Amino acid sequence: MGQALLAVLASLAAMGLQQVARQVWQIRTLPERVMEWLLLFVPLDLFERGLQRFGANAKEIAQAAVTLGMAGLLAGIGVLVLRAGWSTWRILGLGLVLWFLAMGVIMPVTGAGLFATGLLASPLLTNAGYLLVFLGYAVVLALARLLIRPRPARRSLPGTSAWAERRALLTGLAGTLLAYGVASLTASRGGGGVQSSLPLAAAPTLQPTPLPAPPSTAIPRAPAATGTAAGATRAPTAGATSAAVTQAAGPPATPTAAGYPTPPPVRGIARDQDGSLTAAGRPPGTLAPPITSNADFYIVTKNAVADPVLDAASWRLIIDGEVERPVQLDYPTLRALPSVEITKTLECISNLTAGCSMTSFGCDLISTARWRGARLGDVLDLAGGLKSSAVALAFIATDEFSSSLPPEVVSDPSALVVYEMNGAPLPREHGYPARLLVPGRYGMKNPKWLARIQATSQPYADWYQQRGWTKDGFVKTMSRIDVPADGTTLAAGPQRIAGVAYAGDRGIQRVDVSADGGRTWQPTTFVEPPASQDAMVRWQATFEMPAAGTLTLVVRATDGSGAVQPEDFGLPAPDGGWGQDSIDVSAA
Repeated sequence: MGQALLAVLASLAAMGLQQVARQVWQIRTLPERVMEWLLLFVPLDLFERGLQRFGANAKEIAQAAVTLGMAGLLAGIGVLVLRAGWSTWRILGLGLVLWFLAMGVIMPVTGAGLFATGLLASPLLTNAGYLLVFLGYAVVLALARLLIRPRPARRSLPGTSAWAERRALLTGLAGTLLAYGVASLTASRGGGGVQSSLPLAAAPTLQPTPLPAPPSTAIPRAPAATGTAAGATRAPTAGATSAAVTQAAGPPATPTAAGYPTPPPVRGIARDQDGSLTAAGRPPGTLAPPITSNADFYIVTKNAVADPVLDAASWRLIIDGEVERPVQLDYPTLRALPSVEITKTLECISNLTAGCSMTSFGCDLISTARWRGARLGDVLDLAGGLKSSAVALAFIATDEFSSSLPPEVVSDPSALVVYEMNGAPLPREHGYPARLLVPGRYGMKNPKWLARIQATSQPYADWYQQRGWTKDGFVKTMSRIDVPADGTTLAAGPQRIAGVAYAGDRGIQRVDVSADGGRTWQPTTFVEPPASQDAMVRWQATFEMPAAGTLTLVVRATDGSGAVQPEDFGLPAPDGGWGQDSIDVSAA
């Protein structure tokens, strides 16, 4: 029992040191990596059933299993070592073997490359961080061995004498402290950020975008947007149909000694799963606002422990691959490019278009904001533009998430690298300092914490594609009933029905509702004109509530191409859900 307890303590030390490395140096833990890798082998129908059964906590079970499994494995190894009575030197050797397996096997398998050479951050930081983890595990295990089996000095057997044991333990402690020092020094010199020897791009003759005022601690709810900022003049948008695009006007400004614009602290996100699905903050039975405040905007992240925490001063964006002049871009240069503002809706591919009560996040993984940034085409022009050999664009984030898009997206003037959201610096949970925003596609194609744009001569399978999801990510038409809430009791007479509809950059042509389960339909009116072609619309109508009985209210939308939202139901995997939302209301 004593051996098992001490082995568990050594295992907890290793798992705890991983968390320390995650929090201090943003080195992702092995359970995170293994969990994401295991998702490659989970059938999508099983994944969807898990979401239906457990809602946003579906992945919590798998993540906990991986974490407990790894902790149990280390504890089991510790028990065997203590029972075998290994010397301290052999235990330290075990720590080095585990480190080698982590860096030489787990890292390549999980996409980080041999000894973390495939990461954008410094490989030295990751290697030193995990050396700290496994040497720390070995040192605790060696201490446990000495506590359980104190041996008299046996000078006739080198390496087993009391002095040799102490020397080995001191060597292990020194190695652990050295690994900590190397990791700390590397991180302090920017090793946790993007590392590249590419030349720094310059934006010749371009004026910087005025910096926003420092955000207040309370983020106000944004009013309805028209797609054009106050005091802005409309930019040339030939061929642009996906969003209302505006060009910044006014005197330029540059970052001052006070520093770069900084977003508020990260919103409190419940991370009791492998990542998070946090629905938009909308009280049940209320119509969604035309513009979602930053504080209420939905959040989806794959990161189970924490998202990247970056600063604008050290942020870099690598632009390489099939471009004329590979470069890296810094934050001031990004802001110096011509500024564009659009009003656009983002929707998660896991958002249902029907059966909103099936999961805890329902149909609320959708929000609209006013975004400001630089055109993707202008950003790529800093690298001389794409070569004719480019067949795909890989957008890679600091957290190793990736998105693949065709080169044609560059020509869309509403495809942006954004740095502001609703007039404030991009919130950290939405990708500060910069993220990608492209028209007409689910949020999966709009990566946050953008760190690299790589043009490839071969098709590129991104993070979601590797796990069996759609290659294209085009938004399917959705509509939702917000008012009244499902299950509401209503008085007899005229009652209001209202909600939202969205079809990506195809736009919404019309919305119809039914008060008899879809047998007959009546048109609705828009609450206000659409903010842009790529923004959701708010609709409303009235229906007659009888004095007794229950009504089934249904909504369907018609997109800009004339296609009507289908009646049958489909789950989101692999290319987005479909179906018509319906609710039941009863007479008072």
